[in-house]
Amino acid sequence: MSLLRDDPHAFDLFQAISILERGDPARARVGTSVGMDEALRLAAQVDLAFAPSDVSGLHESKQPGPPLTLKSPVLTLAGAQGPLPMPFTELLMERRRARDMAGLEFLDVFNQRLLGFLYRSRRKHHLALSTESINQAPIVRSLDAMSSLGRAEGVRGPDGQQAWLRHAGLQGAAPRSMASLLAVVRERMGVHFSGKQFVGGWHALALCDRARLYDPGKPVPMTSRLGMGACLGARAWDQGAGLVLDAPPLKPAQYAALLPGAKNNSLLGWLVARHLQSDFQVRLRLDLAVQPETRLSAGGEQSPRPSTAAELPPRLGLSTWLCSAGASVTHYQPANFLLSTEEG
Repeated sequence: MSLLRDDPHAFDLFQAISILERGDPARARVGTSVGMDEALRLAAQVDLAFAPSDVSGLHESKQPGPPLTLKSPVLTLAGAQGPLPMPFTELLMERRRARDMAGLEFLDVFNQRLLGFLYRSRRKHHLALSTESINQAPIVRSLDAMSSLGRAEGVRGPDGQQAWLRHAGLQGAAPRSMASLLAVVRERMGVHFSGKQFVGGWHALALCDRARLYDPGKPVPMTSRLGMGACLGARAWDQGAGLVLDAPPLKPAQYAALLPGAKNNSLLGWLVARHLQSDFQVRLRLDLAVQPETRLSAGGEQSPRPSTAAELPPRLGLSTWLCSAGASVTHYQPANFLLSTEEG
C-alpha cells in the first residue's frame, strides 16, 4: 500500500484497484455498488497527451464517499482516445485551468461505472484479483464444471489430494489421449513417464455370456450358437484395454515411493483413473538408476550395508531378486506390475 501511494505510476490499473480494495475490506468492492460505499473513487485523467501509465495519480478524496481517488486515462469519455468530440475535451481542459471541475466531475459519474464494470469483468476471470476463496471464484467453478475435476463435489485422492486447476485444459476433452495423460502424471509426480497404448488386456465375461452345455429345459440363446457369439472360457481378450507406463531410471527413494502400497503409487493410480474414466488395465514398469544389491548375512558375520537399504526395503520381485552367487547385478528384471486404478 505504501509503495502504491509513493509511486502509483509503477502499478497496473487492475493491480492498484485490487490492492486498494484489500486495504479497506469493510467497503463494497469496486463495480458492485453505487460508488459512494465502494473502496475507492475512480476518476478520468483527461488530456490530449499520450498516457505513460494506466494510473495517473492517487490522492485523498475531499468529497463524501470513498477516502481515496484513483485517476486513470483508461476508458475515459473525454480525451485523446475518448468518444466525445475534441472541442468538448478542449473545453473541459480550459475549465480545469480555471479551477472549474464541474464538467469533469459530472463525467466521472459515468467513468466510475465504466471502470468499475471493466475491473469487475477482469476480476471474474483472473484469480490474482479475487479477494474471496479460490474455490469460490467464478473462473474456478467454471473450469471445475467443464473439466470434471470434481473439486466442488469433494472428490479427493487417497490422501485428500485435489485435481490441479492447471490441468483443466488437459482433462476437458473427451476422449482423452495418451499425450494428455502423460502431461498430467509427469507434472504431478515429477517423473518423466513414457507410455505405450494398445498392449491389450483381459475382460471377465458375465455368467450369461459364457458358453455352456445345452440344457433341454432352457431355450438356446443366440449368443451361444457357434459363430453367433459363443466364447470359450471366462474371459475375453481386448487389444485396446491396456496400456503401459514406463518410468526412467529412478533414485531409490523415488523407486520405493512408486511400489505397490506406497503413497505415490496410490496417487498415480488415482490420477490415471480420474483421467481415463474407463476400465483400463495399466501396467507400471519401474527401473533403478543404481544397481540393486541386497545380501543376507548369517550368524555374527558382518556384511557391509548397501547405501540404498534404508530407502529401498527388500521386497522380492520388486526391489530384491534371487540369483546365484556368480550372477551379475547388472542383469535383473525390473519391477513390472499392474497399477491399481480403483477410485476411492
